[in-house]
Amino acid sequence: MKARNNIYDIEDAYQKTWLYFCRNLCEACTANQAFNPQEDDVISWINRYLHFRIKDSLIRPGEPPKVSPVIDDNGQVLDPLELIPAPPDIPPILMEVEQWLKQEASELKKIHIQNRPDINCFVLIQRRLPPETAWKDLAIEFGVSVPTLSSFYQRKCLPCLRNFGKSASYLDED
Repeated sequence: MKARNNIYDIEDAYQKTWLYFCRNLCEACTANQAFNPQEDDVISWINRYLHFRIKDSLIRPGEPPKVSPVIDDNGQVLDPLELIPAPPDIPPILMEVEQWLKQEASELKKIHIQNRPDINCFVLIQRRLPPETAWKDLAIEFGVSVPTLSSFYQRKCLPCLRNFGKSASYLDED
């Protein structure tokens, strides 16, 4: 087992730095941009990278980095996770697909596997929406093979879904 914060860690930092140097001196392979002699000298550029790799070696695996507490105006310690902004509202596409399914139910039920009106686009699209029913479970339920269901879905159901996606501006026109 490797001892922490000793010569082995320094050698590891040197190795990572040498690899970084080789990959980024002329072309930016792993960095945002390649070394630029107008902005920096080689020694400062590579020493800065080495400095951060040595700092990385001070963090033990599985141990979160030490973070200074965030304190609000009232002196209360805040949870840093509470400071992360919420993601923007996600468009309610699933609700729109479900609404489209209800509106187009009669048309979608007309598209079915030959001699099996119970296995139609309406049913399969509905059952494959989250939380989706596995193909294996559908095959057992309907008494047909997974390839039969999957093939029908690919050939008949997906084009219907794509048309909806295009009409609702979720997909680009081809």
